Amino acid sequence: MNNTRACASPSSIKALIVDDAPIMRKAIEKIVGRSDQIEVVGMAANGQECLTKIEELQPDVITLDIDMPVMNGITAVKNIMVRHQKPVVIISSLVRDGYFAFEALRLGVVDFIPKPSRVSGDDWESEENLVRMRVLLASGMQVKRMRRVRRRKLSQAHFNSNRSSPTAAVLLGTNLAGPNAIMHIITSLPRDFAGAVIAVQEIHPQILGPFCSYFNAISPLEVHPVADGCRLLAGRVYVGSTFTGINVVAAPGGGYVLRVSESPVSPIDTLFETAAYHFKENSCGVLMTGVEIGRASCRERV
Repeated sequence: MNNTRACASPSSIKALIVDDAPIMRKAIEKIVGRSDQIEVVGMAANGQECLTKIEELQPDVITLDIDMPVMNGITAVKNIMVRHQKPVVIISSLVRDGYFAFEALRLGVVDFIPKPSRVSGDDWESEENLVRMRVLLASGMQVKRMRRVRRRKLSQAHFNSNRSSPTAAVLLGTNLAGPNAIMHIITSLPRDFAGAVIAVQEIHPQILGPFCSYFNAISPLEVHPVADGCRLLAGRVYVGSTFTGINVVAAPGGGYVLRVSESPVSPIDTLFETAAYHFKENSCGVLMTGVEIGRASCRERV
């Protein structure tokens, strides 16, 4: 499944910035404007104004806040995906509220990232680069192919109580817009699925845990965020981020655990290779997007 096209030529990407705070609108405009490939064609203060501006300006990509008056970001996303099918990058301070991250990704936004902040103690330059990269990559997404994931609430009592080690593993690798694709696959699995599923996707580490907690409400299998030393169990789903490396290693006394490393190189490749080493013919790798190819050429221009 390849939802991307090649990086756009300079000045060809039209961006619409939506945030109720004037200072944040200007900050995001300044950040994305540092790329010679992006032109900010308009700004809006709420979701309703955003919908009007989309019709007027026909942007290629939209950055969208969540907490806004008149019409919030979630309602705006629902309208955008039905009426306009434009790629959306959520830039929000509500990264630790799992509901908003999960709901936005379920509906088909390209990504959900924290608002850049000079007071957070994080690397401001890295945060700026992340915003620009997401806008550039999102502009190439074909969101008409994306479908919202149905909400089918399940009781946790139905989760597999098996505590044995898996004898087989399914590895899912996906990049931008991957959480939506992962949700579609996992919610289609049977409750008695005996293997372990390990998915690595483009998702900010700050929202990974909250995202998984809400994912559990619709998944037939128990979903866990990947953590260093996490033991693999049969009939479970482990979701990790491409921001870190993930290795499958043998555990003392039998079974397998996941090891997390910082500053990963080819995190999807690493996961696939280490899982294949241990599970051999009982492993299956599924690579679902080709975004990584586009990312390399975009990175050189950011």
